[in-house]
Amino acid sequence: MKKLFLVTHKMSGGGCERVIAQLLDCFTRAGIDCTLVSECGVPSFYELPEQVRCVYLTRETSLSPLRIPRAYRRLNRLVRKERPDVVLAMPEKVNVWTVLFLLGTGVPVVISERNDPHRHPESRLKRLLRLLVYPFANGFVFQTREAAAYFSGRIQKRGIVLDNPLDASRIPARFGGARRKTVVAAGRLHAQKNFPMLIRAFARFYKTHSDYSLVVYGEGPQRDELSRLASRLGVAGAVELAGQTKTLPERIADCSVFVLSSDYEGMPNALIEAMACGLCCIATDCPIGGVRSLMTDGENGLLVPVGDEDALVAALSAAADDPAMAERLGRRAEEIKTRLDAESVAAEWRRYLERVAER
Repeated sequence: MKKLFLVTHKMSGGGCERVIAQLLDCFTRAGIDCTLVSECGVPSFYELPEQVRCVYLTRETSLSPLRIPRAYRRLNRLVRKERPDVVLAMPEKVNVWTVLFLLGTGVPVVISERNDPHRHPESRLKRLLRLLVYPFANGFVFQTREAAAYFSGRIQKRGIVLDNPLDASRIPARFGGARRKTVVAAGRLHAQKNFPMLIRAFARFYKTHSDYSLVVYGEGPQRDELSRLASRLGVAGAVELAGQTKTLPERIADCSVFVLSSDYEGMPNALIEAMACGLCCIATDCPIGGVRSLMTDGENGLLVPVGDEDALVAALSAAADDPAMAERLGRRAEEIKTRLDAESVAAEWRRYLERVAER
């Protein structure tokens, strides 16, 4: 594979965007000519290799349905002119349109599912279009076997399950001092992440552990709601909504506990980075199995049922009251760096894309 187009929505920050940036870094160092095509004219939140050419299909910060045909006709013209060996599209917002508008170009299209396909895309129209259009894609990348199992046997035969790459050079050395009594979380402030449950659980935990604080990194539509909830529960002074950060590993490395409270996930990058930092991690055992593929309860973290506030309170208390256990779990969690080594994982992606391109 000499030339790759990677199509996405916009690079405004998030787990999928982190994976894209990491793949592009590895691919360009392998000598692949990479073009990043974004629906929206938003500069990348993450640093990209200078060799990557960035193309915006529109100058808008969001793409309205009426603008979709015009934007993707531009993609079609670009692909016909440039003739990449393969087009890789992610996440779900762009997959259907990429396959549909590149039909007839003769350029193979691989789509990557980055979330729970039972819930994403949220649009009913896109769900219908997915059913009709996905069979025309040339390849599929899934994060878990459970995600792949959602689709037909025909699609599964052409697909592959691949991990997210982790750049270990971004991860600071394991913190060796007395950890800050801080519970930390990260993600878009959106209903999927169920931060209201986390704040309620923390408020209960705080009654017996008032020397702890909670810091949540991320932005999103629930910011005001979460702030009001913390005030109503009397923990506003102990809860910080810290906004987005490009340096999450450095900011959380000396914290005591990381919590992922999501109702559903793909393979959560924030959890991966927290594990790589050696934190004691607590996570909901949510669909589609991405968390369980990273963590085994009691071995390298603590799993709690989705939406179970009582279990989350108990897990927080267990981690706080047994520092030796928390330290042991954190040390085992750190081993994720070996499994998800960026160069090795990106090489698997590259080999699969090359197989699709050669069919």
